[in-house]
Amino acid sequence: MDIEFHYYITYILADKAGFSRNDAATIAYASQHTDDNTYHYCINFEKENPYLNIVSQTMDITKPQEKRKTIYPIFHFFPGDSTCATAARKDGRTHPFNTTPDSPRARDMFKEALATKDPYRIGIATHVYADTWAHQNFCGLKDDFNAIAEPGNIFIPNIGHADARTNPDMIGHEWVDKRLVEEHAHISNNGRFMEAAEKIFHAFRRHQNPAVDDSALAESWGGVKSALKEAMNARSVLGDVFHLSQRERIEAYRGICSDMPVYEAEQWRHDAVIKDEFEVDFFDKYWAGKDFPTSPWYRFQEAARTHHDYAVKILGSLYD
Repeated sequence: MDIEFHYYITYILADKAGFSRNDAATIAYASQHTDDNTYHYCINFEKENPYLNIVSQTMDITKPQEKRKTIYPIFHFFPGDSTCATAARKDGRTHPFNTTPDSPRARDMFKEALATKDPYRIGIATHVYADTWAHQNFCGLKDDFNAIAEPGNIFIPNIGHADARTNPDMIGHEWVDKRLVEEHAHISNNGRFMEAAEKIFHAFRRHQNPAVDDSALAESWGGVKSALKEAMNARSVLGDVFHLSQRERIEAYRGICSDMPVYEAEQWRHDAVIKDEFEVDFFDKYWAGKDFPTSPWYRFQEAARTHHDYAVKILGSLYD
């Protein structure tokens, strides 16, 4: 999934489920920032015990497998149930790191985050949980299990869904995963993403109101689903040229929640960390701002670290 789900739809789900505007904004920002948190920073590096952040995404395919293993499966390709029916392949292969939607492990991870009541932790876990639908049937390792036999793919490393390009992540897109048995090979992303949205909304709503009964929950989801369906189907008359359809959809999401803040990928870091622009050196120097320990960027980093450790714990033998 990309920013459409991880930020805009996540904000809508949190807002309509009853989170405050501030918490909904934090959950949505943390969800999207899980994709944008790609750079290692050394804060106050000239002092004793400088602060080193954790990265939750990388585009560096040259990283060793063990390094990628601490990022992709933990934050984007959460290992699920390799025997899941929707994972059935023509070649019969399974993989212990295969991502499957709404797996027991993924639910455990998501419920644990909700129980903390920490909007940063909830946002990160929402990202990971949602991606179990988008990234299903791929694993977050370099492995030929991910390979899709198409011209040109021989030159692409089999990491995650690289062979499928951005097909699994785009709202409004339909595509074919030729590895799967015919019953599951023809994929509608909107169908997958709406299932993810429903599960997330139900979890959010019950978190905010544990006493809500099934009929009230179904009624509230029905209204959200109808609005999301219309927004997700918005199209530009010029098609997807220059991402015009995405712009139409984003306007539609904002129509559902008009108070949704603008997402700026570096805002949290800029508010927390000062870059020394005048120091001449071989690398950038960063200093903690006055409110660094309570800043959203620091709280996100600590939540990402806690998420990582809990994920490793519940994935058990895969990380022993």
